[in-house]
Amino acid sequence: MAIVAEGDRQRVYLAPSTKHAEIADEVAAPRDAPAASLPDQALGFRVQAYGFKKWADLFTSRQLHALVTFSDMVALAREKVIADGGTAGYADAVATFLGFGVSKATDYHNALCAWRSDIKNEGIGHLFSRQAIPMVWDYCEANPLSSSSGNMRDQWTWVAKSLESLVPAGAGTVAQADAASRSYDGVVVSTDPPYYDNIDYSDLSDFFYVWLRRSLRSIYPELLSTLLVPKDEELVANPFRHDGPAGAKAFFENGFRSVFSRVCATADSRFPITVYYAFKQTESEAGGDASTGWETLLEGMVRSGWVITSTWPMRSELGNRMRSIDSNALASSIVLSLRPRPEDAPVIDRRGYLDLLRDELPPALADLQRAAIAPVDLAQAAIGPGMALFSRYARVVEPAGSSVSVREALRLINSVLAEVLSDQEGDFDKDTRWCVKWFETHGFDKAAYGGAETLAAAYNTSVAGLDRSGAVYAKAGEVRLLTTAELPTAYRPERDEHITLWEIAMHLAKALDESGLAEAGRILDGASARVDVEAVKELAYLVFSLAEKRSMVQVAGMFNALVTSWPEVTAAARAHASAAPRATEQAMLALDDELGD
Repeated sequence: MAIVAEGDRQRVYLAPSTKHAEIADEVAAPRDAPAASLPDQALGFRVQAYGFKKWADLFTSRQLHALVTFSDMVALAREKVIADGGTAGYADAVATFLGFGVSKATDYHNALCAWRSDIKNEGIGHLFSRQAIPMVWDYCEANPLSSSSGNMRDQWTWVAKSLESLVPAGAGTVAQADAASRSYDGVVVSTDPPYYDNIDYSDLSDFFYVWLRRSLRSIYPELLSTLLVPKDEELVANPFRHDGPAGAKAFFENGFRSVFSRVCATADSRFPITVYYAFKQTESEAGGDASTGWETLLEGMVRSGWVITSTWPMRSELGNRMRSIDSNALASSIVLSLRPRPEDAPVIDRRGYLDLLRDELPPALADLQRAAIAPVDLAQAAIGPGMALFSRYARVVEPAGSSVSVREALRLINSVLAEVLSDQEGDFDKDTRWCVKWFETHGFDKAAYGGAETLAAAYNTSVAGLDRSGAVYAKAGEVRLLTTAELPTAYRPERDEHITLWEIAMHLAKALDESGLAEAGRILDGASARVDVEAVKELAYLVFSLAEKRSMVQVAGMFNALVTSWPEVTAAARAHASAAPRATEQAMLALDDELGD
């Protein structure tokens, strides 16, 4: 246990005294804190098993006293505004924004906040780093009156900043309605739908709602009339609310189709609708990979009469969110545009659909790669062109006469995507193709020399030559690929007597990770006269895919970063080329070589 104090550009950790412990023990929980109960079970909740039964249980007594005090002051502030001559409407607005700040403060003032002591941030971490309420054993209490993390002033500052950024272009209206039953006549629809069983927003929102209700119920008696937020109609596959997984699945899918059918029947046909989706859930089965979330979304769209006309990834997620750290979490939303499918849409058989995939997916994939779409997003983005073909037809028919399901279509798309990435190996040199196959089988682990020589013969190369290339270690009957950490620094591709795409890609990933853009740009500039640099990017996509399959998170992350930074790396290469003219550099190299540098 420690008290954290502010020092000279550092934190000072002090042991608590007996007096400190006595003061904490003397504080009793206030009687008028929110008394509503936690759900018995809910998606993303873990705390009930440890004795937390009410929302107030998630806070220490001191935290409850602080939050109750600030909550009471919202009503006092409203009275003060009116006493000073403000209108009731103005006073309500001020109270609303103050209530928002109190509600926001609960994210920092609860007994589930961990202490962060990383290099960038030594302070209070907030509870909702992701959409869940997990159990935390070592927690900390923020000082609401300090100038450090979790202080109350910052809560209202962020509310004010949000308001300042809201500059409406015209009048607008906001209404709460059931998406499955309302009319969409005369409107353009753009939606980010719920993600199957991924997030239970209604149960999670009660954490903030109970404090909003306490602060603002007198201003919004209708809106805040219920003890907790309504949940029965929330379109999410929650097994705890719908009699198990089967009932939850049926509830979600029926509701989803109902929404999209309603939109299809009443929305303005002059414009497409747009749907944003960022859910990544892959299940490996005997027939290949599929995605429950994507399957449900697309099944609802196709069966409701929609054609997917275009798709594109859009950067929508922060890299510093908890889910991104040390993982290859999806970094973009995929935007889908849809139009109603013509009533006379044709029927196609499975073979015809597969042939179309093999014809039309490669150029679509090339467009995605040219745009430096992150490898972690590539499989999700490729669903779009594949499903655009699938949804174009009234039915895709199996040989036995049954319809090809969306799940089967997703498997076929993933299969063709793997084929396309593998086919790109034809652009690689023979040594790189050996490295790709070896990496796919062994990663960076060592294996017997005999197997390496057999594989080398298949690619018309030799293990001895691969060893000389600087990318492979082959000694004492063992062979393995060198990791980026083992590669030498200050690599000069223009001097490399045995250059390969694999070596260039590995050195680029290493330079970007360890030194930055300038060093990566220097390497790419040096390699540009000797290899096809676009093939290097294609190789990076493939290495990411193979590393992800082998659960090599760090390697996958490095190559994901290389592709997403490709425009900046190529710009750095151009800058290096213009700063160091080629002819002058070659003359200097000749002199260096003669001197034995």
